[in-house]
Amino acid sequence: MITEELIDMMAEKCILNDDDFDAVVLDDSPKRIQTVNLHHLALASKSADFARTIARADYITADGWPIVSLMRSRGIDPERVTGSEFLERMLAGRQFHGKKAAILGADRHTGYDFRGRLHDSGLQVVFREHGSRGDWKPKRLARKLQKYGVDLLIVAVTPPFGDMIGEEVRKAGFRGVVVNVGGAVNMVTGNATMAPGWVRATKIEWFYRLAQEPRRLFRRYFVECLPVFVKYVLPHYWRRSRA
Repeated sequence: MITEELIDMMAEKCILNDDDFDAVVLDDSPKRIQTVNLHHLALASKSADFARTIARADYITADGWPIVSLMRSRGIDPERVTGSEFLERMLAGRQFHGKKAAILGADRHTGYDFRGRLHDSGLQVVFREHGSRGDWKPKRLARKLQKYGVDLLIVAVTPPFGDMIGEEVRKAGFRGVVVNVGGAVNMVTGNATMAPGWVRATKIEWFYRLAQEPRRLFRRYFVECLPVFVKYVLPHYWRRSRA
């Protein structure tokens, strides 16, 4: 469930910008980073277990202007920080050179494509697990990740399952960095449509995505997310606008 305590906790753990995100990933201490958007809050409003999963993350990011606005109501001023843009930086630069990564989720073709695109960055994908998520056992996955010396686990599974399995793998003993990115691996490899930069800049990415997949996203946006936006985000946004 969404509580004021949960929102306060998110603000305490919120990464403020892309540079801070990269620095947290490059730090070798064990941690889990969860990107949080309005859909995450909608899921948390219906599931106490998922709300606890958000609370247990070591860091969160404000993925989308509603979460940015909510964080500003707590006295911080984060930028929009997304999993897809993190992966784009990873593909484009060499700041993660020498790191060993694993992909949990996506499909085999997408995972193979992503591994190939990372070649020039110097980051190696040393382990991939696609398959059926019903067969994933956190303790077995943690042992595999340790065996291959994985530094960074990229969980490419949509919420709530992706965030919850990432937390379970960490609790099972994985000592690296867990980053939950949802469908971002599909986006950066071209296996799903990413909104153009100007769309993201004008804060209408949700509308662009709705136009691409109306049947799948109409219920999410208008039945699940809109009530949460009206109850938890809009009042803070109005108060800030009038201040």
